[in-house]
Amino acid sequence: MWRFVANALLFDIAWPLCVIVAKVWLVVPFTLLNLFIHLRYIANLPREPLWLAGVFIFGVSIDSILFHLGVMRNDSGSSWPPLWLICLWLNFAMTLRYSLVFLQKNLWLAVILGGFFGPFSYFTGAFLNGTVELHRPLWQSLGTLSVIWACILPLFAYLARRICQKEASNA
Repeated sequence: MWRFVANALLFDIAWPLCVIVAKVWLVVPFTLLNLFIHLRYIANLPREPLWLAGVFIFGVSIDSILFHLGVMRNDSGSSWPPLWLICLWLNFAMTLRYSLVFLQKNLWLAVILGGFFGPFSYFTGAFLNGTVELHRPLWQSLGTLSVIWACILPLFAYLARRICQKEASNA
């Protein structure tokens, strides 16, 4: 239970730190510290580093495609996601097998929560941060994000469950 609470608490610190503060000198060290704490004290599954790398690469790739397609825009003019958003993906990846473990048995809930909270998180992040803008008309961007997150959150939950089952059978 303490892993669940610690994991959720660290993400609850990471999200506003990455989105609102968004200072490279703070976001990157915190993300690395969170990764260290996660791997040293929270993670109890042998393939955790590989899992984190896979989710991170997949997520950053999705966001990069969305930036290249113009669904989101960076105020720097770059067609790449800003560093704070990249760090947020690693922080999010750390939640999938711990504080979001309940989604592994409720894939329809993952569809619903992903379809709503995925775009809500991007909208709120863009509003609070100010360096990322969602394409106008807003309903198109939010609709695109909703469809993407309604697919990837249950996908992550399903894969996390399969990996956990495989690790348990190999133990």
